[in-house]
Amino acid sequence: MNQGDMSRRLRSWMVDAGWTLEETAEKLGVSAGSLKGWVYGQRRMPLDRACQICDLFGKPLDELACREKEAV
Repeated sequence: MNQGDMSRRLRSWMVDAGWTLEETAEKLGVSAGSLKGWVYGQRRMPLDRACQICDLFGKPLDELACREKEAV
């Protein structure tokens, strides 16, 4: 899981939703400073927050983690 890729994916989701950093932080119940750290790759995103972010945007965790499903 590459933190930079996760950060870019989160920024992309926010842009697609038309949400500012402050709006997204409010929806997640976190400080704008914490979210900014995740969005700009300055801080590692805790797993519980990553799950919450995926729930907010209606996306699977694998997509945030930039993981491709392997064929079985």
